[in-house]
Amino acid sequence: MKEFGLCLIVLCLFLLAGCGPQGTNQQGASDGNYAVITDDRGKTVTLPQKPQRVVVLSTSLLNFADALDGTLVGRAAVKSEDAALPEKYKDVPDVGPVYSVSLEKVTALQPDVVIGSTDHHEKLAAQLEDSGIPVILLRTKTYDDVKHNLDIMGQVYGKEDQAKAVDDKLDTEIKAITDTVPKDGQRIAIIHATPSAVSLELPTSIAGGIAELLHLQNVVASSAAGGDNNRIPYSMESLVEANPDVIFLTSMGSSDKIEKRVKSDIESNSAWSSLKAVQSGLFYVLPERYFLLNPGLDYPKAVGYMANLVYPGVAPHE
Repeated sequence: MKEFGLCLIVLCLFLLAGCGPQGTNQQGASDGNYAVITDDRGKTVTLPQKPQRVVVLSTSLLNFADALDGTLVGRAAVKSEDAALPEKYKDVPDVGPVYSVSLEKVTALQPDVVIGSTDHHEKLAAQLEDSGIPVILLRTKTYDDVKHNLDIMGQVYGKEDQAKAVDDKLDTEIKAITDTVPKDGQRIAIIHATPSAVSLELPTSIAGGIAELLHLQNVVASSAAGGDNNRIPYSMESLVEANPDVIFLTSMGSSDKIEKRVKSDIESNSAWSSLKAVQSGLFYVLPERYFLLNPGLDYPKAVGYMANLVYPGVAPHE
């Protein structure tokens, strides 16, 4: 009778163990799927099998795939001034620029999964999903996004440990820079110029996030705008009132048109020359490859670049 009771207890424990909670990928595996991933739309993306045909539509994500030695059957076109295309992907068919990817070119590649950006590929994702193609959309703004994206790419390629190693290396390199700068940093403003308008960047922008890592104090608070907006309208009056120690400029578009816009909206105003940053010569133009496009695996270089502008010689950079 005691033996029967013992067997019954063991059986109950076995059944309870089988009903316990499981992680996302484990649950997917129990359903016969390779992985179940929640992307940055909050959408659950199911990959029935390990993807063999992967298409990447974001420039920074190409470098993540390369770091994990991942294979691709398609990629976004990359302009040399924007970023360096990993050597192993030079012969991979391109499906058009990041901002205007060709639906026909992507579907013709018969991908198992397409990985793109929440900023540019929402409409395309819906069209691909209507055709039964799984799509993972990721944010590519902050350093936390970079770490998250590495984790997702690791899941796609089945190389989670390798992704974690890359993640740890980035943390170490950035910490080596941020540990050398003052904790109570300079007050900064980040102006963004296009041929049609001038605005101020929030801490949630790419350049704003890098400044925050360096403990620099943005004169514009994130609460100044709602939703996913990374900029607010520019006014010389508010800039004069804030009077930052350092001013950065990011831009998008034709350099000639940008220069014309900056001269007409900024430098032509007599109040511009009264600003502390201008009088001190602390007005810097930031390169697009680091501060307008997400620097991805080059985040330590971007952090080092900005750190050296504010605190010359504090960190190595390219």
